[in-house]
Amino acid sequence: MISGFSIYSIIDQGITITYMRDGYENTENDLNSFILITNAKDFKKESIRENLKSHRFYDMMDFTKDSIGLERVILIFENDTLKRIEKQW
Repeated sequence: MISGFSIYSIIDQGITITYMRDGYENTENDLNSFILITNAKDFKKESIRENLKSHRFYDMMDFTKDSIGLERVILIFENDTLKRIEKQW
């Protein structure tokens, strides 16, 4: 009984740590994207598009729309200029 609970606890901790690591990785990827965008000091959509070319989801980003999702945040544009950033979840 005790060894069964111990095995369950170890597996549960492993799964939890994996999800936490993925969450931290997503947050770090967003932070790296913000650094690129901010350092460019140009908040026009085309400039941001150029800075995001190395992003792992770049091929799925639709720059014709007024919002672009990164990992955990959404970039909101107005008149092709970054207006605000919102948390997705």
